[in-house]
Amino acid sequence: MRRFRFRYKETIATIITESEEYFEVAVKAILEARSEIERYIEFNPYFYISYEPLDCEGKIVGRMCKASKIANVGPMASVAGTIASYAVEKMIEKGARIAIVDNGGDIVIHSDREIVVGVYPSNVAFKIEPKYIYAVCTSSGKIGHSVSFGYADAATIFAEDGSIADALATALCNEIKEEFKAEDVKRVVEEFWKKFSKYIDGVFVAKDDIFAFTGNIEFAKAEVKPDLITRG
Repeated sequence: MRRFRFRYKETIATIITESEEYFEVAVKAILEARSEIERYIEFNPYFYISYEPLDCEGKIVGRMCKASKIANVGPMASVAGTIASYAVEKMIEKGARIAIVDNGGDIVIHSDREIVVGVYPSNVAFKIEPKYIYAVCTSSGKIGHSVSFGYADAATIFAEDGSIADALATALCNEIKEEFKAEDVKRVVEEFWKKFSKYIDGVFVAKDDIFAFTGNIEFAKAEVKPDLITRG
């Protein structure tokens, strides 16, 4: 596998695949997805700033609006996961056996082998078995430039749909308040799982020295390597 970096405007991505050919496919797909989103924002500026679900249609923005309704957040809450999903899909179409796009912490995976995904800023990692398409999306109230109303170090959702995983990660992080203790975080994680388990495989939250998780997720040992983190 080869690791590539790509940065364009707000998009900061790590792309892992077999060759530069598939990397170029991913870059083209990312730019195509961004172009549709940017055109739609020109048509409807409220799409960019809304914290509420919206109705819309389109190859990319339509997915974002669908996810926003499920999670009850604004459509831009799913932008990174949606773009990553689209890039991975295009790589698969061209024949990639390994297609991993980490779009600023929202990761979409197509793999013929086991992949270990670490969740920053914790020391926790997870095993992802070979999957056609799988998403591990994380929102943080303390790290990154995305808007969050929560205080989780990391709120992570595991799911087959990257748009939904990204939107629900935002919704989950919003529920973690600054004053929360361990029992509060555990309660939110359990309630979130009960509400959204038909869409997702697992939930993980890290806040300070508190960890809470549930669902069909498998932990793994991993060494934290700061140079592998996708960030600006």
